Amino acid sequence: MDPYLGRDEIPDSGPLGGRTPSRDRCPGIAVHQAIDIGRTDTLTQDPRGRPSDLEEAGMDHSTTTRRRPRVRLLSRLAVAGVIALVLAGLPSVAGAATPTVWVIHQGQPIQPVVTQAKNGDTIKLDAGVWTEAVCINGKGLNIVGAGRDLTKIVWPAWGPNKPPPAAPVAGQACWDAWASVDLEGNPTSTRDDVSGLFFLNPAAPVTVSGLQTVNHPANGIIVWRGNGVSISDTKGTGHERYGVLAAASTNVVIQNNVEQGLDRGAPFYSGTAGISIGDSPNANALVAGNSVRGYNLGVFVRESRSGVIRGNTVSGNCIGVLFFDDSATEIPNVNGHVQGGDFVITANTSTANNRFCIAGRDGSQRVSGVGMAVVNADHVSVKGNVIHDNVPVVPPGDHLTFPPGGLVLLSLQPPPDPNNVVDPGPVSYVVVTNNTIVRNVPVDIWVSREVPGTPLRAAGPGIVITGNTCGVSDPAGLC
Repeated sequence: MDPYLGRDEIPDSGPLGGRTPSRDRCPGIAVHQAIDIGRTDTLTQDPRGRPSDLEEAGMDHSTTTRRRPRVRLLSRLAVAGVIALVLAGLPSVAGAATPTVWVIHQGQPIQPVVTQAKNGDTIKLDAGVWTEAVCINGKGLNIVGAGRDLTKIVWPAWGPNKPPPAAPVAGQACWDAWASVDLEGNPTSTRDDVSGLFFLNPAAPVTVSGLQTVNHPANGIIVWRGNGVSISDTKGTGHERYGVLAAASTNVVIQNNVEQGLDRGAPFYSGTAGISIGDSPNANALVAGNSVRGYNLGVFVRESRSGVIRGNTVSGNCIGVLFFDDSATEIPNVNGHVQGGDFVITANTSTANNRFCIAGRDGSQRVSGVGMAVVNADHVSVKGNVIHDNVPVVPPGDHLTFPPGGLVLLSLQPPPDPNNVVDPGPVSYVVVTNNTIVRNVPVDIWVSREVPGTPLRAAGPGIVITGNTCGVSDPAGLC
């Protein structure tokens, strides 16, 4: 996790209990062979493509990558929903000239089918509930359900007094990969490293759509080192790390998904982020039309460059939208740095993000009541958003270390680190225009300044704030 904003959190009400220990694009399928129990059909699917117009806003789309001795790992997520399912034990389709559609019915396991499937195949899941955690290792597939409220991939309930079940042996490559980058997990077991759908190093585009993932102790849907990722029209509930994560990936579309966090109480609380893109120097991303509630972070982009965050609704998190240029990457290793920035953040609604989070590697950070924040990044356009009623909730005797407010433009010093991580630099070249930012506490807009004895430092050059509807700013005079 990043040093300032980890996964640990305290709910906005109820007793406190300490913190968690640190623990191209698939164009669609025309006519393909369909494999099903007892029959062979021809299935037709309308092509699905990602939106082609990423807003540029006159920004510099260059990507800068810097090496450093230590970097943190954020799993690449490349998932995109489309068609496809089948039952274990079906005949092999190796050598087929066209992609195969595998049809999986309720009661038939998913993992044996994805193990047998080839790059470009489609897995079509009927309506039903599957108690599974699925590892898709080295291949890009299209996985599509009957609808996000009809097709569910779930994991048994777990919590403070009931550990998660043992990790499925068939997916060990995926669980081990996550364990290698999750510094907050249990180092003695991979029980807490299990995800609903984990695409590890896919060799072809990934699509996922029309299904729901529930209760997995790591992630709902994750794509790690993908090129061509489309995740749409899915739902995720109660995941402990990320609902949807695309890590170290490029050409990413995450749209029209619904993510709901679940507060399990100490030492778990709620998950890190509902929707996230990380460690992606050429993300070329579109994050659009998603809804996230009840996580530490609603939409979280870190160590990534080039993309659009548009039309999302975030509420009931600690921070609604966070764009963070960190001091090191996390996935697939700790040896690189991405100069985070070159994004457009537009037409989002961020309201009542009032949870209280304990964050950071050492649990020293306290965060609540932030509608939207840009940290250390450069060349970011924040325009046409509605940010209102974000009010921090601070438990008696506690305090905040991350400035609360509607929109926060923040520069942080790099964290102390024995490997001398690279300084990401101050927040700079951010244009804030035509936003409605009202009724936030203590201010609607906050711009970074140096505060001795804290990690805070002054903003860099190129900060332009104009044409917004807002009431109170720090420094004064910005509204």
